[in-house]
Amino acid sequence: MPLKRYRFCPQCALPLSEGMVEGRVRLHCASCGFIRYENPLPVVVAVAVQDGRFLLIKRGIPPKKGYWGCPSGFVESGESPEEACLRELREEAGVTGQVSRLLRVARLEDEELYGDMLVVSYLVKIIGGTPAAGDEVDEVRYHTPDQLPGYLAISLRDVIREMSRGS
Repeated sequence: MPLKRYRFCPQCALPLSEGMVEGRVRLHCASCGFIRYENPLPVVVAVAVQDGRFLLIKRGIPPKKGYWGCPSGFVESGESPEEACLRELREEAGVTGQVSRLLRVARLEDEELYGDMLVVSYLVKIIGGTPAAGDEVDEVRYHTPDQLPGYLAISLRDVIREMSRGS
């Protein structure tokens, strides 16, 4: 768990203590009052659709190497979630897009690498480019909703169900 990565206070350099603060177990400094908040990392997912088909990537690196999924990644400092979504689409799949709408916001926990993540999924209309695998991707391919690959990195099936319900 990410809490264990911090041992000393960034304000006064004394050891941090683990205890109940504001109703949760948090690292804090008994000397200066610093509280270490564990905030989720923002992640974006580009659910890119063209002619009723989803543009998916096959991951070429861990985690989930070999799994299919939508172009996705972390929001970088200084960019909006929408900008990050379109950047990931361009970097991983070689196409440009336009965000149509927000699809869902969900929590995802990954205790081994990143801790809690806030996953923001957008429906994206592809507006240019030819699909091509980026540096972290083995393959890019269109899939119809009824012919999705078996190994999906993030549950695209849930997003498709929500889209078909109009939610």
